[in-house]
Amino acid sequence: MTPQSPAPLPAAGGQSLGVIARHALAGALEGHEIVLSRSVMRHFPGTSTPVHRHPGVVLAFVLEGRVRFAINNEPEQVIPTGGTFFEPLGAVHTTSGSASADEPTRILVFELRLKEQA
Repeated sequence: MTPQSPAPLPAAGGQSLGVIARHALAGALEGHEIVLSRSVMRHFPGTSTPVHRHPGVVLAFVLEGRVRFAINNEPEQVIPTGGTFFEPLGAVHTTSGSASADEPTRILVFELRLKEQA
């Protein structure tokens, strides 16, 4: 499979943000793709991204910092550097943000979803 990788956005420290790679799947998962992206979150204490839903399943790895995380109005968890979190298909991401007011949180996100139509 050939990756279809748009140019990622620049970030501090020479690293890139956004979609890093995108791979179409075949066989039983025909019509789906794996998307790998990097994200940086910085929030003031007690704030979060708006409640949202992703178009596929998400597995994320915390590269730096600590992430406030909850789905489906479950109790909030704090995921440390080196930790992971998972969002099943259809889950509502009810809490998402940095657990620190002054440190960025960087995450690496793997998402399995229906292939985007070009």
